[in-house]
Amino acid sequence: MEKPKAPSLMQRAVYRWAAVLTVMSALLLLYTRHPYYLNNMFAPFRPFYIAAYALWLSLGVFYVRATLLKFKGRRYDMRDGGLHLLIMGKALWYDRPKFWRLLKNKRIKTTVLAICVKGFFTPLMTSFLSGHAQSIVNAWAHKKGRAPVQLVLQAGNPLEQASAWWMQVKQRVPELLPVASDFSGLFHPGSWTLADTNWGLGFVYDIIFFVDCGWALMGYSSESKWLNNKTRSVEPTGFGWIVCIFCYPPYNNILGTYLPLQNGPAIITDPVWLLVLRAVTVGAFAIYASATVAFGFRFSNLTNRGIVSRGPYRFVRHPAYLTKCFAWWMEHLPTLNPVKAFFLACLCGVYALRAWTEERHLGQDPDYRAYKKKVPWVFIPGVY
Repeated sequence: MEKPKAPSLMQRAVYRWAAVLTVMSALLLLYTRHPYYLNNMFAPFRPFYIAAYALWLSLGVFYVRATLLKFKGRRYDMRDGGLHLLIMGKALWYDRPKFWRLLKNKRIKTTVLAICVKGFFTPLMTSFLSGHAQSIVNAWAHKKGRAPVQLVLQAGNPLEQASAWWMQVKQRVPELLPVASDFSGLFHPGSWTLADTNWGLGFVYDIIFFVDCGWALMGYSSESKWLNNKTRSVEPTGFGWIVCIFCYPPYNNILGTYLPLQNGPAIITDPVWLLVLRAVTVGAFAIYASATVAFGFRFSNLTNRGIVSRGPYRFVRHPAYLTKCFAWWMEHLPTLNPVKAFFLACLCGVYALRAWTEERHLGQDPDYRAYKKKVPWVFIPGVY
């Protein structure tokens, strides 16, 4: 019996491209039809995803071919998500019982769960990034005494939306361009008023989170052998998923309902002390963002895409959770009362659970066990 002819390089590329396109098409329907993703929060994401979909539709097969050619020594690399989707699609078409068995395969399950992580977090990071960009622009407009900027995405196809958005930008950019006088006060701290300093801290706060969300978005929206950020494993337990996604919309509304942090009577009212607390808060959030940046393209919740030991991870294993919780305590300190302190402690307890589930998950990786020996402290150096 004659041996079947092996598929050509282009055929293999087309198969993988089509498998990924099928998943992207399913997500396109979700993002453009589901009521949750039709709310205004995701208005910036829809054209972003449609553009990414069109890019994959037109150029994806050439990218896959180039990747297969570059990494031809690993033809059947079992971290290849496209190959996993192809295997699953073939089983679904020819052998349904085999398809359900494949879902129990550890590597294939990792691919499916990684798609779920990307599908959930990429829209959120896009909306967060857009929100902080809007805040930065409006803070600068306020500083220059100009009207707030409202960049509205009109209904229509992506090209029409992009054109309308660019027209709005062109109308406002000239009046918002910085001039020398905008920066002259920076070199004379003695002339700063409390209002100036408060404005500056708010401006820096939004820049910090713009960088944080932008870096996170790069991690969630990319995964490639070229970037060395393929997913090694995904959080295997439902509990680990719950404690993570309940920190993000829409599920954090549930936490907000049961752990309310409404302001009570002010116990710190001195403007200088309030300014100091805000500066400490912004500094803590800066360290939090630096933890995101330390990951590079490997950033992603719930996944192991390579162990990171640079930046703040040189000192403790969970610097992001530590600094985020510390910043929250500083934010709420001026109106802190026993009830709020209890709920705030509970909220930080959720992040402690996230650290615990991550330790359990990442502990399966020998690289992480070696990292734990180098950095023995979970949260506080020399203490725990």
